[in-house]
Amino acid sequence: MSHSIALLGCGRMGTAMAEGWLRADPKPDISVFAPRPTPRVAEWTDAGAIRLNPEHAPADILVLAVKPQVFGEIINEARRLCDGQTLVVSVMAGWSIQRMAEVMGTHRIVRALPSTPGSVGKGVTLLSCDQSISEDEIALVRDLLAPLGWVEGPVSEQELQVAMTISGSGPAYVFHLVEALAAAGVSHGLAPEFAMRLARRGVIGAGALLDGSDEPASALREAVTSPKGVTAAALEVLMDENAFTSLLREAIGQAVARDKELARGDP
Repeated sequence: MSHSIALLGCGRMGTAMAEGWLRADPKPDISVFAPRPTPRVAEWTDAGAIRLNPEHAPADILVLAVKPQVFGEIINEARRLCDGQTLVVSVMAGWSIQRMAEVMGTHRIVRALPSTPGSVGKGVTLLSCDQSISEDEIALVRDLLAPLGWVEGPVSEQELQVAMTISGSGPAYVFHLVEALAAAGVSHGLAPEFAMRLARRGVIGAGALLDGSDEPASALREAVTSPKGVTAAALEVLMDENAFTSLLREAIGQAVARDKELARGDP
């Protein structure tokens, strides 16, 4: 990886990507643009591993890792970091490829939507790109995003809108499940800290089982469920047609609708 990379924004995702790039051989030429650099970015700067806030100039690859609400305020800065040859990789939700092309003045754009577990190398990143992007460039983007975990795609932006509400938003649903499990334990007499500890460790263990098995989730669920046992009694409630599955279908629909609003530029 010997390309020059301009990283605009260096929060958790930007930092996770840069960590991977700095382990590459050969290391790319990395410029980080961040008005309030984190201590980690400052360490890289002091060690000479990156350049922090240098003079703006077009890079081979521009990675946009700022919040979508912020990007509208710094479009001019982003434009100064790319030209007609720059490959623009956006990790922002809400900004479609067409909308991005209109403000950036280029169609050489790849959308890459990571999930927060990417900050520990366990995320899923979804790709969608303009038709002008070559297979070699897609492979390059995959290498750039590899430090975040698994990379899926490219897929169409229509698929992306739904897929991101599962892989990107999914961790939030799981975290809420932990909260709900703990709250249920408390309502039935457990101490709050004990209930939360059980809920956290239970979900962590379930994730490890999923990660280490090729079996479908349904088979793993059945293996935990003894006929007419306590787990089966709970699942009768959760698997009712108006319960968990129905709620998630409605939740995903709401998330997709909100993404469409953001794509139109609605506040």
